[in-house]
Amino acid sequence: MITQNKAILKWREILLNENLLTDAYKFRDWDQVNLEIPEKETLIKDLTRTRNDDPYFKKESTQRNLMLLATFYCQQNSVNYQQGMLEIVAPFLVMKNKDFPIYKCYAYFNSFMNTYFPKVLEWNILQGEKQLAHVLCAIQFCEILLKYHCSDFYNRILKLEDFNLSMVVTPLIMTLFAKGTSLQLVFLIFDEYMKRKNPNYIFFMVTALFMIQRQEILSFEDSEELFMYLNKKLKCINYESDIQQLFERADELRDQTPQSYEQLIASTSFNDKSVLSVEDITELTQINKSYYFKCLFIEVSEMKSLLGKSKKQSTKKIQLRLLDIRKDKKPKLKEFVPKEFIVKKADGNLHTCLIMESNKTIEYAVKVAQDLILEGVRHVSILKGGFQQLSASIKQQKDCSIM
Repeated sequence: MITQNKAILKWREILLNENLLTDAYKFRDWDQVNLEIPEKETLIKDLTRTRNDDPYFKKESTQRNLMLLATFYCQQNSVNYQQGMLEIVAPFLVMKNKDFPIYKCYAYFNSFMNTYFPKVLEWNILQGEKQLAHVLCAIQFCEILLKYHCSDFYNRILKLEDFNLSMVVTPLIMTLFAKGTSLQLVFLIFDEYMKRKNPNYIFFMVTALFMIQRQEILSFEDSEELFMYLNKKLKCINYESDIQQLFERADELRDQTPQSYEQLIASTSFNDKSVLSVEDITELTQINKSYYFKCLFIEVSEMKSLLGKSKKQSTKKIQLRLLDIRKDKKPKLKEFVPKEFIVKKADGNLHTCLIMESNKTIEYAVKVAQDLILEGVRHVSILKGGFQQLSASIKQQKDCSIM
């Protein structure tokens, strides 16, 4: 089991950056007079709600330090306090000792947030309303991944009336699985998460949690009982072995997910640390209205890599097979792709990529993909740009030819 002292040693290496010392000195030299931040009332309420079964967190001095860390972080990063944020602050405060003063706790917490949660806590004003654009987008990315790997969940859960995935996913994302988990296990979760050095990894963790509980979830026939289970019992992390299982499954899912999924995340500027325009924020919140939310789209560049003909080989462990859904199938797909990569029927044990004619027929391709998902076929995707883009790319890059 990882301890606080071991965490300090590991996190020093992982979170070390050129701003760490400056951030520490800023907190050390802060006069602690101005404690005003947006949503301060929520922060004050959270002080008594955070780990209130632990004597250490009932102390006035501990609650004061939690408030200072959260307040200074919000002021320095121009973000509003969000309910539950103290769950992420707590593991960093616990590391405080005579050799690791509170201003160092702040510097490492700030480094962690800016590395792994650069925009999640930012409120944005869109159409006259405050919105957590990145949280909304994160929920949508979770749904895309769930639909790709867990079509039975999609049919059982996501299509239920009055069910909103945000009810289950938001607390996991906002607190990184910390809420309701013992601090010793939180240290282990954070440590394993940071080792992956990938802010997108949280989506694979969430999907892995559903996959681990798959049989239990599918056994519920009563919707109310299912809601209760998802909200109260889904995150069952009581032992170190639970965390090991969670990350092993998340690693498997990432290996089994086309790289185009994370390319989609990057294209939305989700992890961009710069100030996003209103147009960028709008695009984030509107992804659920685009075709890219309805089905995973695979880039042509990844197609060639997966077929083993690109100079840059894919590290993904994916058995990709192509299903030609063009209405006019001339020229034939096998003239461009070896026949062993072509299937006549989608198979849930394989990764099935639909080949449409071009982006002009995208609506038809999405309908076919959704029908397959509703039939319980897993790992369904669409080739972005379709056959026209694939053949054009092959002809332009002779070194990548798969003819």
